[in-house]
Amino acid sequence: MESQLIDRINADEIKPRKHPGVMKTRISEVPAMIINAMQAVMKDKPVKAFRNGGADLARYLKDRHVPVEEGEIQAKGNKIQQQIEVRLGIDSLSLSPEQQEELKFRFKEQVIKRLKQAVNYWRPVEYDEYKALLYMVARFAPEYMVLQRIFMELKTRDPDFQPRSLFDFGSGVGTATWAARAVWGDLIKEVFNVDSSRDMNDLASLLLRGGSEEADMPIKGVSYRQFLPASHMLKYDVVVSAYTLLELPSARTRLETIINLWNKTNKYFIIVEQGTNAGFKVINEARDFILQLNEGKEMHSSTPVAHIFSPCPHDLPCPRFLHDTTPCNFEVSYIPLPFEERRDVRKERFSYVVIKKGPRPPSDVQWPRIVRKPLVRRKHTICRICVASGKLEEIIFTASKHGKIPYWCARSSNWGDLLPMTVKDEMTEE
Repeated sequence: MESQLIDRINADEIKPRKHPGVMKTRISEVPAMIINAMQAVMKDKPVKAFRNGGADLARYLKDRHVPVEEGEIQAKGNKIQQQIEVRLGIDSLSLSPEQQEELKFRFKEQVIKRLKQAVNYWRPVEYDEYKALLYMVARFAPEYMVLQRIFMELKTRDPDFQPRSLFDFGSGVGTATWAARAVWGDLIKEVFNVDSSRDMNDLASLLLRGGSEEADMPIKGVSYRQFLPASHMLKYDVVVSAYTLLELPSARTRLETIINLWNKTNKYFIIVEQGTNAGFKVINEARDFILQLNEGKEMHSSTPVAHIFSPCPHDLPCPRFLHDTTPCNFEVSYIPLPFEERRDVRKERFSYVVIKKGPRPPSDVQWPRIVRKPLVRRKHTICRICVASGKLEEIIFTASKHGKIPYWCARSSNWGDLLPMTVKDEMTEE
């Protein structure tokens, strides 16, 4: 730990529980201005039905899988066909091509039936006016708190960054716009929203106008489109893709979208998904793809290089993805909207990556990130962290081994925080 930080804590300038690596945001409600707009939109609508329908939609979205590639479906079908032939004692290799085709036709229905059981067939969610309202009721509060937490870390760690423009792909009901303005206020002068659903765009616009169709738009530079612009002439300080990649049908479509959004990025590119294995997989896919640009594999070498701003303290392959079966995710607490019967504090898990244009600055201390909830015991604290060398480590902090201040900083830290210290090689790997 830096001696300057130790001196500040010893001098009571800061408390260990407020050390500079703490990223926790205060549990708060969605601002009253937004809630009032939602209540105006929901006036005379059956709230209970929307609450129940929203819960069903939220469960469906959380359980989504990464779309299966066409080649994978074909391979699974061939394997099922072979299993049927083996079970019936059929040697298809000894048959003529015509007989093999006849055999495939004979077992076609069986193969399709078993494929449906083995493959999670993906289909896009079509958001009409009704489903847009369901999404607002069920998902606005947790997504707002997730985005606000990510934006707040960006503001805390890069206080000189003053974004004037935001590009939101898969903008939905406009959650990123509200979260960005909660963090940066009137600095945001331009917001470009893209969502394939016209009803989503209409609802997002209506919420910004307080729920009144006659009201003027309070932010002059807000626009809505249904399609992603192909031109890269305009750059945006912050580009966001939140809870959208799993709505795209294939890896190729996802990566084409990622490079399109990256080319629109002036400073920060933020990708967020649910904290499931599927969400983590597409986050890591996008992370690896952008980092490959550093090696000049995908684009001309004049393309600006990139580095990971958060959560990773490194640009190496993700150790969680390589060596674990669980996702790298984090957690926020939030208070549900007033449409819910019970408004007790709830938890939302998410996976994300913030990619910054340009090389990693020499001043970046690359503090380790706590990637699981710390285990606080009587005289020691166990922290699972991701470190700058690209490894997962587990450290058992004690006052006698590490010193009182590092021990109390670790003890006061939480899942998602940075530890303001350098990890030495003798620490044990997770």
